[in-house]
Amino acid sequence: MTTFDIAIAVLYVVVVLMSLNFANQTQLVAIGAGCMGLTLLSFLLSHGLELPAESIGRCFVSLAATGITTFLAFRVKAAIGILEDSEQRYRSIFLATGVGILQMDFSGLKTAIDKYKTEGVQSIEDIENLDSGFVRKALRSIKLINANNTALNMFNMPDIDRLGTLLPALVSSEVERKVWNFLASIWAGNHSYEAETVIRTSQGRQLIFLYNVAVPPDRPTLDMVLISIMDVTARREAENELDVARSQLAHVTRIATLGELTVSIAHELNQPLAAVVTNGGAGLRWLRRDVPDLKKVESSIEGMVADATRASEVIKHLRGLSVKSSPNSVNVNLNEVAGETVALLQREIDVNQVTSRFDLADHLPEIHGDRVQLQQVVLNLILNAIQAMAHAPGGRRELLVKSFSEEAAVVLRIQDTGPGIPPEVRDRLFDPFYTTKPDGMGMGLSICRSILTAHGGSINATSEPGAGTTFEVTIPFIKEVG
Repeated sequence: MTTFDIAIAVLYVVVVLMSLNFANQTQLVAIGAGCMGLTLLSFLLSHGLELPAESIGRCFVSLAATGITTFLAFRVKAAIGILEDSEQRYRSIFLATGVGILQMDFSGLKTAIDKYKTEGVQSIEDIENLDSGFVRKALRSIKLINANNTALNMFNMPDIDRLGTLLPALVSSEVERKVWNFLASIWAGNHSYEAETVIRTSQGRQLIFLYNVAVPPDRPTLDMVLISIMDVTARREAENELDVARSQLAHVTRIATLGELTVSIAHELNQPLAAVVTNGGAGLRWLRRDVPDLKKVESSIEGMVADATRASEVIKHLRGLSVKSSPNSVNVNLNEVAGETVALLQREIDVNQVTSRFDLADHLPEIHGDRVQLQQVVLNLILNAIQAMAHAPGGRRELLVKSFSEEAAVVLRIQDTGPGIPPEVRDRLFDPFYTTKPDGMGMGLSICRSILTAHGGSINATSEPGAGTTFEVTIPFIKEVG
């Protein structure tokens, strides 16, 4: 219909491309097919039944261009649809997930750090020495871009703008040390960082957050950083309550164990008290002589002091085991703990005709822990060994207490020659409330394991029926500096 001797119909590709803005995939195919039909119609109207070769070539070019464009537009539309679905899915996850997510812009912080690096500063510690207020500057340079509903609810904020304004102020001066650690990770170019921190909300409520910082490797300017945060306040409070309950249960178990040892304790106290009375009577007799023998009197009084000190030490150890107190971590020598415990159980050892042997390592490294709790562990293990051998008919009754160090830990081994532990019992040995004793509580070994786990250590048992049992306690020792 024009005087131009060119393939005008090829311009239908523009129609197809423009339809990308409003048509779906089905409509795109229909529009492309329509354009190709119009191309054929215009060819027939222009040339009728005559089929000149040049016109056929131009018609073919127009049809091919329109068809190829339609096909490519179809593929692009499909890709756009997938991308939109993905973005919608991500947005739904971003907004509705139970984990708070903050999208941050760290480019200002990255610029400040890069400036220090170009000035020759070697580490984040050097920045701390040069500018102690850098933490606050860093927090103010970070911009909040987006936040999901969970994050807004965590901080009790009405909108993103309000949260972005108050976020730097929510980080108190008490947790600035942790911010320096985070800045050190950014300085090192790490792509992820995880830590736990305490933040106060605008209402003054203290929250414990576990947060993870994810830096996309393809964003070197740090203009998009995702921080996922989880409120673990309730979990930490529950853990603290569990620790208190565990401590109370351990105290009850200690008292119950001491109740079992009432006769032995009375004997341990009666011996030095009887010796005090004997030495006191002897001293009086030496004084009442016509010529008092002062040397003998002095010897009697020294014996009284020694025996009274011995009784006092027994009471001191008993008081330490019976008093309910919070865990107190100090440097402890496990050899001393074992020696004190065996002394407290000496009568049980004698009455049950047990031969005790010690193989304690010289210069055993100290461990860091609660002395009373560790004494409770050793007390339970030795008492179990004595009772196991007491119920074994005949045979030798030997108790071996051995200590040594290996790698970065101290090991205390308590071995008996009792009847051993059957395999079906061994698997449940440390389960709470499981016991083979008719009057047992089933908490002794379970509490031992809890105490040792809290000290970073472990306990394991090896036994063969008829060949005795060995308990091995492992606790990391204090590494010397320098």
